[in-house]
Amino acid sequence: MEIAIGNMDTALLKSFLTVAELGSFSDAAKLLNASQSTISGHIAKLEDLLHAQLFLRTTRRCGLSTAGEALLPLAREIIAAIERMEDSFLPSHMGGAIRLGVPDDYHLFSLLTKSIHGFFTSRPKVTVQIDAGLSENHRKGLRDGFLDLAILRTRVAAGTDDTVLAKSQLLWIAAPTLDLDRVDPLPLAHVSGPCQYFKAATAAIEAAGGQWMSLFSCSTLEGVRTAVKSGMALGAIPAEDCNDPSMIRSHQRLPPLPQFGVEFVLAQADPPVLVRALAERLRRDLGN
Repeated sequence: MEIAIGNMDTALLKSFLTVAELGSFSDAAKLLNASQSTISGHIAKLEDLLHAQLFLRTTRRCGLSTAGEALLPLAREIIAAIERMEDSFLPSHMGGAIRLGVPDDYHLFSLLTKSIHGFFTSRPKVTVQIDAGLSENHRKGLRDGFLDLAILRTRVAAGTDDTVLAKSQLLWIAAPTLDLDRVDPLPLAHVSGPCQYFKAATAAIEAAGGQWMSLFSCSTLEGVRTAVKSGMALGAIPAEDCNDPSMIRSHQRLPPLPQFGVEFVLAQADPPVLVRALAERLRRDLGN
């Protein structure tokens, strides 16, 4: 829902904030599901109303002018106040897009999608773009402005209390045919990239004085499970994602593995109302 403030439509301020955040009219148009000419028209009208140039444009990027820098905090305050009002009294009228990063753990993903569906029910005009992947990649996405919110897997420190959400024990899995007394170094199957489970597994092996080798890397935990089931390697996955209890292995060469929980990280210290509302919903549902 757009609201007129004097002669100003809040759609103009939303376009201004999005261009300011992304530094690009075309990127802002994609995010707001509008044409570039519409976004350019919004900025031109806003500049006309305020009698000020808001952006310094180049052939590739655009940055805020002095007037744009002055408008930025005011625009944020106005939009945040209106969004809080709408979310309190007219949640079904709320519209917007949220970019969310989530772990690709299967058991956790199913819980999250159920929670997001509940969020949609009360706010049918809101869209949530979900990116499932590695936590380290999501941290970069938050820093680079590609995500608004991310739920990141994080190692549970010793002595952490029960307030940690979605705790999961990391387990060793291997096919019964893999003879752990004979293979050396230990052959590992793992998700490629900066995977925390892989890091935890290799760190545990090295701390115990053992050796390991990367035998198979892939993009998903399903690929890890398939490689392990073939008998070529062993892997480390969350207990809830082990769908075959016969694959869980305990052996003198396999050191204990840590627990992992989740943390919620916002791209902005003072996020938009919709982002905050989704984060609160996800925290509550994961806690239950």
